[in-house]
Amino acid sequence: MKNRWIQMDIAKGIGILVIVYAHGWFVATSPDVLYPILASFVLPLFFFLSGVLFKPEQPFGEMAVRKADGLLKPFFFTMLLYVIVRDVLRGQPLLPDIGGVLYASVDTIPWQALWFLPHFWVAILFSWAVLRVIQRLPLAVNCALMAVQLLIGIWLLPLFWQLPVTIGGQTWVLPGLPFSLDITLISSACFILGYLLRDWLRRHEGSLLTLVVSVALFTAVFIYSHESMDLAQRRYGHWLWSSVLAVLGVYVSWALARVIMASAVLTRVMTYIGQSTLILLIFHGEIQHKTFDLMERLGLPAFAAASVGLVVAVAAPLLIGEVIKRVAFLRFFYFPFPVRKTSEARH
Repeated sequence: MKNRWIQMDIAKGIGILVIVYAHGWFVATSPDVLYPILASFVLPLFFFLSGVLFKPEQPFGEMAVRKADGLLKPFFFTMLLYVIVRDVLRGQPLLPDIGGVLYASVDTIPWQALWFLPHFWVAILFSWAVLRVIQRLPLAVNCALMAVQLLIGIWLLPLFWQLPVTIGGQTWVLPGLPFSLDITLISSACFILGYLLRDWLRRHEGSLLTLVVSVALFTAVFIYSHESMDLAQRRYGHWLWSSVLAVLGVYVSWALARVIMASAVLTRVMTYIGQSTLILLIFHGEIQHKTFDLMERLGLPAFAAASVGLVVAVAAPLLIGEVIKRVAFLRFFYFPFPVRKTSEARH
């Protein structure tokens, strides 16, 4: 069990490093190879791994509040503080940007990577409700239901994206639904599958052999189909091949985490990174872009500037996280309140 938890942290660490890398120059300059490869699995990976650890037996209200404490609180604190300070310094109107933060879609917030946090909260709540209904059904039936839910989600995906809406003679382009509700069927299917397959993951840690085989299969499917997905931009390629790539990418990350555990040093580093995913997600984007711009202005070639930016985009948020842990005011906004296990204490 101990190894399993370590492997989960490492797998999350792999996922967040992929996200940091994907938001940098290297992937931006490789829209036909690196971008579709990484985008095909990284978000399903986070939903899946989080589902493995989920406990649907907890009361809905308590669960919703706790998840809001861990996801919505740091999102709204960071984004509202940022847009208020920025707009005051620039002399811009506040209300449109505050409204964009409250809408919380990828096109309405300045730090676009943070769209994931409010949507993740919605996906967890929806998954709780679904699991309460299907939890006692056979595993095969539940997996089939999730496949159907996924297909429905793919079909509905473009309905609310960049949709012109006219109210009172004024036309707006709808940037998806608030909190990216329009992708919930897809994200929650990944989340619920993680929960359904949790016992299998306990038994199957993966190995170097399964890592090599899964990488080979992923490569073959990608070369054949060249499919991918980008849920933030409401894109999902071919329903079958994109889904197969997501499954294989998730497994590659899981098996790679097991291989990394062979090194004590890498295990400690990746476990620490995996436990810092929230801080890395929040702060990496702006730090990476600003560092890259600074390095280029200092005369570095783009490759070198991007390399420095990538390192700083990992190291600086980790340092910020250590500061947050030591400052009570910041800790209040970025970390969940400790859970009091009153029921266990009475026993």
